[in-house]
Amino acid sequence: MCVDYRKLNAATVIDAFPLPFTDRVLDVVTSHEVYSFLDGFSGYNQIRMHPKDQEKMTFVKEWGVFVAVVMMFGLKTTSTTFQRIIKEILGEYILVFMQVFRVHDFVVYRKERDYLGHLPFCLEKCTVTRLSLNPAKCTFGVTATKSKRTYRARRRH
Repeated sequence: MCVDYRKLNAATVIDAFPLPFTDRVLDVVTSHEVYSFLDGFSGYNQIRMHPKDQEKMTFVKEWGVFVAVVMMFGLKTTSTTFQRIIKEILGEYILVFMQVFRVHDFVVYRKERDYLGHLPFCLEKCTVTRLSLNPAKCTFGVTATKSKRTYRARRRH
């Protein structure tokens, strides 16, 4: 199903929250030896709409009237809203031992001698805040030599 949000997007105020540049993220993490890549499952579809905004997301089909209760694909502010929420959830870890890139992907990095590193902290935070990860797209314990191939493979998905 496809819903046309052009009129809603035209009336939406642009959120100037900055999205990360992947090349800058890679510059930060390249000095580490082991990486874990985490994928936020369905990204912004995990974000519940505020009740007063749900009426703006109402659409009619031949079999009924529907209201979107989560953010939908095609909205102008989905990327920045999800990024803002990720910063709120994982902000204390960003630039310390993790980076967020491509809106809903995260990389947790560590030195080789630090066995699990900070990965358990990130996973616990995701569990507590009910941020779902996509296990099919998560990769754990990637060494520096494999990380370039893994990153390229993940970009294709």
